[in-house]
Amino acid sequence: MDQKVYRQFLREFLRDASQKSDGSNAGMANFLMQQIQPGRFTRHRDEKIRALNDLQRAFSEHRHWPVDMVFTYLGIKPEEVQAK
Repeated sequence: MDQKVYRQFLREFLRDASQKSDGSNAGMANFLMQQIQPGRFTRHRDEKIRALNDLQRAFSEHRHWPVDMVFTYLGIKPEEVQAK
């Protein structure tokens, strides 16, 4: 598994979740739970599935944490997500 691609998908999913939800932890968790797993012919499928699963698990297990703390738990700086 390519860690660089995995981290890129983490940032991409987090950016989408923060932009397309209300920005709260619960809103982002609901958005991520509604995302569909990538299909068989998706490029970098394993990295994308793992990133989505890790995000779903982190936001569902830590719903009481502030969003920035969940980002840090995942190893992503909040500035990386909200800057673009």
